[in-house]
Amino acid sequence: MLDYRIESFLAVVEQGTLQKASEKLGLTQPAVSQHLKALESRYGVAFFKRSGRRLILNDAGMILLKAAEKARVSSQKMQRELTFLIDGKKRYRLGATLTIGEFILPSYLGDYKKKHPDLDLSIQIENTSNIIQLLNRGKIDLAIVEGPFNFKDYHSQLFIRDEMVFIAASSFLTEDIIKIGEKELKESQLILREKGSGTRYYWDEYLRNHLIELQESNVIMEVGSLSAIKLLVESGLGCSVMSKRAVEKELTLGTLVSKPFASGPLYRDMYFVFTEALSGSFISDFTQFIHKTTPP
Repeated sequence: MLDYRIESFLAVVEQGTLQKASEKLGLTQPAVSQHLKALESRYGVAFFKRSGRRLILNDAGMILLKAAEKARVSSQKMQRELTFLIDGKKRYRLGATLTIGEFILPSYLGDYKKKHPDLDLSIQIENTSNIIQLLNRGKIDLAIVEGPFNFKDYHSQLFIRDEMVFIAASSFLTEDIIKIGEKELKESQLILREKGSGTRYYWDEYLRNHLIELQESNVIMEVGSLSAIKLLVESGLGCSVMSKRAVEKELTLGTLVSKPFASGPLYRDMYFVFTEALSGSFISDFTQFIHKTTPP
């Protein structure tokens, strides 16, 4: 069981103020404050600096945070294993980014569930930054992401390599356009995923790496749903960039069209990401199953 003082520390870090942390924990502010003071007294160092009412981690606080998050995850793992023992059924939680969760993972999950009907599997879909936060807090057992994360802080395995493509309605991508270069991009009205998503990160990186400078006005809308983006593009409102796997159906039907980038293809790697505390037989079995069933 996680030490109550560590729970208070983590609540303050996540909520930012004593008031919000105390409300989350159902404690008084003096009680939460006393828990922090007890930790600082125990280790002989302050963990926060104040900015108005907000409490901001200092360097010592960052060290404690890393250890506290690992302790919380280990405590949650122990509690869940005891629940597995009592209930006689195992439950695992996956976190996936939008492209993976909506267009790539479902078929794998269906096949895996058929092979393991005794397991309960749930999936939470968020952008990359939110999924990594859920992993840090022990809210999911395995993250599957395409966005950036710190490789040094996690265990990771390559899932698949994915190609991102430029898509538009046929009225925009006429036959005389052979490739999508800087000129075509500057003439486009782009509908993109929000910042913090893996799709947006790799698109912005692609532009930087190829010295392509677009104006903010080129991005007319940011949308958190790939399905909504596809509908908007099909209506002729604008163009977009997303995983080729996410638009295979539309490209086949001809409701959307795609042309290659003049600067070369845009690839990104998708990864399984997990922590030392949550590594175990399920993660090993699940990742091996997917690798065996993924076409080369």
